[in-house]
Amino acid sequence: MALDPALERPRTSEAAGFSDAVTCAFADESSGVHGTVRIGLAGGAASGLTMVFVGGVPAIAHAEGGVEVGPDVGGHDELHAAGIDHRVIEPHRRWTVGVGLDGVRLELELEATGPPFVLAPGTPAARRGGMEGYEQPCRVRGRLELQVPGEAPRTIELDGVGQRGHQWGAPDWDTLELSRTITGWFGDDLAFNVSALRPAGARSHADEVAWSSVSRPPAMVARGRGDEDEDEETPEPSDVPEAVDAPEPRVSTTVNAEGRHTFATVELWESDEGPVWTATGEPVAGTTLELGRLRLDMAFFRWRMNGRTGVGRYDVLRRVED
Repeated sequence: MALDPALERPRTSEAAGFSDAVTCAFADESSGVHGTVRIGLAGGAASGLTMVFVGGVPAIAHAEGGVEVGPDVGGHDELHAAGIDHRVIEPHRRWTVGVGLDGVRLELELEATGPPFVLAPGTPAARRGGMEGYEQPCRVRGRLELQVPGEAPRTIELDGVGQRGHQWGAPDWDTLELSRTITGWFGDDLAFNVSALRPAGARSHADEVAWSSVSRPPAMVARGRGDEDEDEETPEPSDVPEAVDAPEPRVSTTVNAEGRHTFATVELWESDEGPVWTATGEPVAGTTLELGRLRLDMAFFRWRMNGRTGVGRYDVLRRVED
């Protein structure tokens, strides 16, 4: 579906706890660089977060909040926090992201490669979580410049995959236990997105309210129920990806003693008859961030799905017990 260019602008509301944010996540497996850049607006103030891993190790971890903004913000390019500069070049098609910090310069160009995954306000997940928005799989290119004291400067050229999302709303964390965001990117023709919310008091995946979609060309048919089928046919280059809802995704996660996710399986059924997309994966980079009453377990996963290998996010945001 086509998105209204007006949706590129920050959304505002007087509702308590309302926020708006754009998140750009990316991964370049050849260079071993994975990262997330987020710029947001809440309560009349801007905030930003940049987290970049090189070789699985955090290379940039910087956040800033409470940055005052003007009364009428027309675009995310007017928000300046944590050294982040985000610009829309072509609505819902092309963007640039820059991060400038002491000893660090990150420059990214993002171009949408598939249709948007839209979380509409009427869906159960949007109603339960108090959020709506959209996500778009992207090709991501750019460079990372690092100057570590005592080491020679490094410049890493980036050419990978990723996703740009814009979400807004007012989640009520008194009624939620956790939320999870799971994405997978398999080149320019195949991607998936899962968002799940666990109500307070619930204890398993089965109790979560979820929303998921798959972006794939019409000619691409999932065969088998795992990564054992190595003979997947490649669709013709002229095939244009489309976003297909995958109701009631099935997620299974293994965690360690600290509660961090160490393995996951995701099943996405387009209908009761199929096709089914089954992804299995494990983290290649990650960390934990304490955010007041919330804790973010951030990870990048390497996925295997129906004969393809890809990469993506698996983030778990949970409420910390009072």
